[in-house]
Amino acid sequence: MNLIEFFGTTVKPKITKGKNMLNPIPTGKITEGVFCIRDKDVNVFLIKTKNYYIAIDSGYKNSENLINGLKELDIDRNDVKYLFLTHLDLDHAGGIDGRCNNIFPNAKIFLGKEEEKYLKSIYFRKKVLFFNLKTPIKIFKDYTCLEDGETVNLDENSIEAVLTPGHTLGHLAYILNDKIFFSGDCLIMNSEGGYSMYDLWNIDTAQNIRSLFKLKEIALQKKCEMLISSHTGFTADIERAFKHIDEAPDWKAKGFKFIENAVENLYE
Repeated sequence: MNLIEFFGTTVKPKITKGKNMLNPIPTGKITEGVFCIRDKDVNVFLIKTKNYYIAIDSGYKNSENLINGLKELDIDRNDVKYLFLTHLDLDHAGGIDGRCNNIFPNAKIFLGKEEEKYLKSIYFRKKVLFFNLKTPIKIFKDYTCLEDGETVNLDENSIEAVLTPGHTLGHLAYILNDKIFFSGDCLIMNSEGGYSMYDLWNIDTAQNIRSLFKLKEIALQKKCEMLISSHTGFTADIERAFKHIDEAPDWKAKGFKFIENAVENLYE
């Protein structure tokens, strides 16, 4: 276990305890043809097509939550034929780490061209003192890299990649059929609207905020009908989703609680 993985599995639950910082959607149906599985503090999304499923992210390594969630949704993991990774953090790409049990063994993998640089140790996930900390993910299968604005057409569906650096340098958001935005980790929401992801987990929060203004422009231009975040639910109110994107919540403030009635004990 490297230091980034230790932080994600051991330190993060302690830092976030009692602050209601994250609130993923319970396993189930979100809208027609779109489902989710809650894996601790994050969601994995599944898009149903006529003959197969498309996944957005893959959750944690060797996750029983994913196995149980697939059973609950009556989805065979072998029927997931395509996987689009928003980025390579442990909670999003752990499920297909090459040293673990691949949750989607038949899926063709897509990720951002810039994000690939973490796999090649050109980029590092975090710097602590004089140490460059690598991503804890390794991918041994073939994968396809996507450029900003590149669209993948899969039968009746289209998925457009939008480069949104800041949380990581190669983070991608995805647009399904010009209607549904999967924002990954660049945006978090509560009852007041959407904000930048906490600076605790960003490479560059100022850059992330610039990416959110880019997302807002695209979402409004395309007249998107829904925005789905990876950690804090979804909304059909696109204006509200981008209401506070010029700031990141101050999670260190005394008495801080971001989401009322958030799920407790996400990591148990």
